[in-house]
Amino acid sequence: MTRLIEQQLRARAHDLLAGGAVDLFLGYRQGSSPLRVAPFVARAPAEAEKLVWNPLCVPNLAGALRKHAGRRVGLALKACDARSVAELLRLRQLAREQFYIVGVVCHGMADPAQVAASVSGPVSGLVEDGAELLISAGDEVARRRLPALLLAKCAACASPTPELYDELLGEALPAAGAPPADRFAAVRSFEALDPSARLAFWREQFSRCTLCYACQTVCPLCFCKQCPLTLARDDPRRQTREPVSVFAYHLMRAYHLADHCTGCDECERVCPEDIPLSLIYRKLELERQEPQA
Repeated sequence: MTRLIEQQLRARAHDLLAGGAVDLFLGYRQGSSPLRVAPFVARAPAEAEKLVWNPLCVPNLAGALRKHAGRRVGLALKACDARSVAELLRLRQLAREQFYIVGVVCHGMADPAQVAASVSGPVSGLVEDGAELLISAGDEVARRRLPALLLAKCAACASPTPELYDELLGEALPAAGAPPADRFAAVRSFEALDPSARLAFWREQFSRCTLCYACQTVCPLCFCKQCPLTLARDDPRRQTREPVSVFAYHLMRAYHLADHCTGCDECERVCPEDIPLSLIYRKLELERQEPQA
């Protein structure tokens, strides 16, 4: 299925660029290894052949759009990315007429870490075969079911079909109507802990935070030109990583995103210390759905 979508995507990007409908087309290209897919900007029709679409097209492309202000941009969006773009449009950070959106129906993206852990040895190749992945590692070709390797956000996705697009690739899938119960399973499990245990958990997690601000950089909804939460590189509080500075940063960032976060989980994906930041933002999502009396 993704192979057909990839061919259709390349053809549409080629035609949009060749016809002058867009100045550039934003999608994905194969990265430096079979488990790496990176954002890619095609600026000429011939470059459309470099575009890929597979179960590892994880990065949210919405965050790159402000870099191309004033240009006519074509782009491929899965449903979670489209939700981020819709929020940016709502906040008047983007102009809808600037974009030609090719929505892509998404059956879920694989977690590269889980794919790597499912075989012995470095992954040298990856091929999709229906609902399965054929993973090459050394002399072994392992067959693994894609649903078992999905990112947590994909396994609990309620709306796999983009709602914002100019044209749609793939057969639309019905929305679940409500988030699956397991979308908030981790939150409810955490809420069952007593306050001291919760505080101890976050103290341990944030003790690893280096204030690298990767979560802020990748977030499509962190768009302030000057963020009051960001400490300069030579600021002693950043160098010593004072607990109060770390807690204040994450607390205030969550406060700022409380009604904007679309649950793309990019912050957690790029965190070099594997801090479960999605737990914070899933909690905020749950609070929006179940306001306190």
